[in-house]
Amino acid sequence: MQLVFDACTPRTEVLQGQLTEDIFAARLKDVLDGAAAPVYQNPTTFFENTYPTAGLRLLLTEALGRLTGVRPASSPILRLETAFGGGKTHNLIALYHAARGEDLPEALMPQVVDPALLPAPGQVRIAGVVGSDLDPATGLYHAAENLRTFTLWGELAYQLGGSAGYALAQESDHNRSAPGTGLFAELVGDRPTLIMLDELARHMRAAQSVPTATGKSDLAEQTVAFLMSLLEFAASRANVVVVLTLAGAEDAFAKETDQLRAHLAEAYKVSARQERVITPTGETEIAAIVRHRLFATIDAQAAAETAQAYTEAYRRWHEQNVALPTQALTAEYAQALAAAYPFHPELLNALTLRVATIPNFQKTRGALRLLAWVVRRVWEERPADAWCIAPYHVDLRNTEIAEDLTSRLERPAFRQVIEADIISPKGAAPGHAYQIDGPWAATGKPRYARRVATTVLLHSLVQGAISGIAPPELLLGTLAPGDEPALVHKAAERLYDKGWFFEWDGLRYRFKPEPSINKIINDEMQLVGLTTAKAELDARIRKVWKSGAFRVVYFPQEADDVDDDADAPKLAVLHYDAASTTATAPQPPELARKLAARAGALEGFRRFPNNLLFLVADGERVDELVEIVRHYLGINRITGDAQRMQEFTEEQRKKIKKLGEGAELDVRVGITKVYRHLYFPQAEALQRDANLMHEMLPAQDQGDVQKDQSDVVLRVLRQQQKALTGNEPMLSAAYVKSRAWDSNVSQLTTEELRKAFARRLSLPMLFDLNQLKKTILNGIKMQVWVYYDPRAEMGYDHQSSPPAVQIADEVYLYLPAEAARLGLPIKGKVIITPPPEETCPVCGKPQSQCTCGDDIIITPPSTEKPLRGAGVPQQAFQQLSDICHDRQIAHIQTLRIALQGQGQAGARALRTVGVVIPQLNAPVAHVKLNTAAEFGADESAIINVDLAWERYRQLKAAIDDLAKLADKFTMALTLTLRFPEGLAVDSDAFRNLHEVLTTVGLDVIQLDAGS
Repeated sequence: MQLVFDACTPRTEVLQGQLTEDIFAARLKDVLDGAAAPVYQNPTTFFENTYPTAGLRLLLTEALGRLTGVRPASSPILRLETAFGGGKTHNLIALYHAARGEDLPEALMPQVVDPALLPAPGQVRIAGVVGSDLDPATGLYHAAENLRTFTLWGELAYQLGGSAGYALAQESDHNRSAPGTGLFAELVGDRPTLIMLDELARHMRAAQSVPTATGKSDLAEQTVAFLMSLLEFAASRANVVVVLTLAGAEDAFAKETDQLRAHLAEAYKVSARQERVITPTGETEIAAIVRHRLFATIDAQAAAETAQAYTEAYRRWHEQNVALPTQALTAEYAQALAAAYPFHPELLNALTLRVATIPNFQKTRGALRLLAWVVRRVWEERPADAWCIAPYHVDLRNTEIAEDLTSRLERPAFRQVIEADIISPKGAAPGHAYQIDGPWAATGKPRYARRVATTVLLHSLVQGAISGIAPPELLLGTLAPGDEPALVHKAAERLYDKGWFFEWDGLRYRFKPEPSINKIINDEMQLVGLTTAKAELDARIRKVWKSGAFRVVYFPQEADDVDDDADAPKLAVLHYDAASTTATAPQPPELARKLAARAGALEGFRRFPNNLLFLVADGERVDELVEIVRHYLGINRITGDAQRMQEFTEEQRKKIKKLGEGAELDVRVGITKVYRHLYFPQAEALQRDANLMHEMLPAQDQGDVQKDQSDVVLRVLRQQQKALTGNEPMLSAAYVKSRAWDSNVSQLTTEELRKAFARRLSLPMLFDLNQLKKTILNGIKMQVWVYYDPRAEMGYDHQSSPPAVQIADEVYLYLPAEAARLGLPIKGKVIITPPPEETCPVCGKPQSQCTCGDDIIITPPSTEKPLRGAGVPQQAFQQLSDICHDRQIAHIQTLRIALQGQGQAGARALRTVGVVIPQLNAPVAHVKLNTAAEFGADESAIINVDLAWERYRQLKAAIDDLAKLADKFTMALTLTLRFPEGLAVDSDAFRNLHEVLTTVGLDVIQLDAGS
């Protein structure tokens, strides 16, 4: 399949833009006067550019056959009837040249008329009058004889007989009274005579206001009388032919045409119905006319191949359930594709069947004029999809084309449609179709939205029920082989979502000059100032990133705005007006470098630079984001006005609300697309960039954007191995020591080690303290350090039971050599002296030696302590862990947690335990609870519960509410956790129990374990 540029050659005047309005607007009088352009005046040029339609051949055969006497039975009265631009005047000019018999191209004439019918030069006398040229008031001036003609009969008398002939009609011409047939008998005699009357309806409108000399009639009535006499005369002579034209019902002079047609009906009766009506141009011939007039050569083989390729594509799409019109699959349509080539039939149909119904378009003439500009633009632009010239190749950027389809058709309102929704003038904001096509064009796909918009516009210029185009016809007019039908539908949907004038009624797409909901919203959007929009944007940004894993700092400007501490890592979101960057030049902005390096009011060096990262806006997208917010606020202005909403239909209200929901999401998505530049501290980053490394956050669409985007930042940090969360592998103690432990230091508190993560750029950011505790335990096991708990006055090394690690300023890590030097007591290596044996109070001997009375039974005390720990959670767990170690108990089966409380503190403790039970991950949990609550002096409640957790959780909310509202409240709670498979005391699961209960803020508890 070839492109049209390789298969066709337009005529030179088409490519050079020489087919001007004057050339297309053929005028019979100019030809009669010898003053027309060569394309009409020169017979050879004229017939070279004329396609011999069936109507033209019939006209010449009938008229010339009667004038020459070869076909005496031909009709004496020929009426050409079609709309303006349908070829009537063109056919009259062809008849004029053929009747003159001079300079006719011998090679071309057999295609138009039988040469035997052609008269000899000068054999036929010719007169022609164009109704619009007649002037009943001032007359039609003839300088050669210095006379004026005022009526149709006066002008014909002058053309047929000169000044002498006019003298015969002068009195009736001046009096505006119609002469009888005798005038023409004297003027014509026996000589073959052709009389052509064009556009009489125009003259009839003017003649209605001109009275006759007697005042008893008007010129219009007299003209009708004259025509009746003329037709009667023509019918009575063997060699006289009268050809007249009447426009169609849609013509601007339709009323006068109808009146004239009714009056002439009487004349036809008199003339024994010797009239013949001819349609100059058939609907099926317009393609051939246009092809012949605009192209010098067309490759027939290329036409056949292109038609076959399109037909096969239609068949393939039909098999894929693409809804195409049924006629697209027929053999007739395949023939139409070849016959219309290089045009697509849907382009010609749009112009001749839809746009041509607009009176001002002038059918064939209008199609020729418009398509001449289209062809020239296609050859200038040479689009890659020009397998044939389709509706979407009507380039609305071209001023002449746009004017032809708007102002010339009295559709000026559609100019704003073109500029807003299709293609904007140079320098203006791009049309909505152009915006929609951007991503497709970037990937090499066709501009489907522009295709759809242009095609729909051609079908929208006509008004009424037939305005617009159904989806199947739209597909037929916009698809070429290799295209994707789904994208045509997507383009139409997006135009409906974004266009200001694009409408869809469930059956047809159309453009309407009245603004759509989108246009109304846009107008409202213009009332939203930048200050208002940015204030809303600032508020929305504060909702996108929430403090949790990070402590979010919004819009810092000074070093003092961002705390310099080792608490939760800080995410600084810089204001888009204060700092921005771009993907092509992603260096950190000056404000980010300043905040990363300095802290405090005095702007000293930041002590914890590894605890701060930045989100920075993309400067190239900020303006677009502000417009999105303005659009969102514009919709809110409408939806927030109840009275205004009532002005819309129910369907419109639904659409506005839906657009509002979409706009809200667009704002959220827009913010994440703008704030994609993440800067985080890294030792390998350049010092000139304040050791900030750049990373782009992943692009997100509407389906991915969550309300809290902090997780996205954390996910990127993890990918860059800059975040230490509970999901990362443990950092070895040796690795951490090499980066966090100064070479001349022999001891470090666990809190100082935690702060080192916020200070040292070579370490990841610490988001989970359990990771640090795992590393500390790893250091104990691998003999990197010794853990020392000052409250227990006990150290732990690789041979000790694992301690319950605490992160505090009082808890130390010692290098093994330093621990040995200090002689720290090590768990499991300290010799414990047993306490002295109690003595008998009677004999004073040790209990083991006492013999006081045979009836006294001494029960030896148990040497085995219960598996119990008591105190604050940290202390209770440490005690329980130590006992298990001493007794070499590796697993426990049960763990009972008991606590008591009263007042609001007791109520809080009860609620806290209820919240943390699911986090303990015990296979079986059982709750035993005794509560007493008093409400004033007269109300009280005692609740005793002994239930499994699954049942207790159904009562929990009610019990918590009662406890919270009570004036007096006491409670005793025992939570029993069972581990049928056993719970290893040195496992992560046990440490998780410890961590959860230690960090939730409980007071004194008692732990009892069972092995």
